[in-house]
Amino acid sequence: MQALNYTNARNNLKNIIEDVCDNHEEVIVTTKNNKSVVIISLDEYNATHAKIKQDVQNAIKEIQKGDFLDIDDAFEIAKKSYRA
Repeated sequence: MQALNYTNARNNLKNIIEDVCDNHEEVIVTTKNNKSVVIISLDEYNATHAKIKQDVQNAIKEIQKGDFLDIDDAFEIAKKSYRA
């Protein structure tokens, strides 16, 4: 992942878009007032969005079936794996 300031990104936008799309790159563009964006390809955005949506649907199904741990049990499992 590369980071560019706004001026550099503006001056090289066509090349940045091609690199992002052709090489599955991600580019951070920053401004002088500390605002930033990430440029990703539309394909990457769509794939990520679909994955998140599917994960949420799966989580809802698991909760509806009662197939989940309460927070205390999950915390105990996490502590045990951390110590291992």
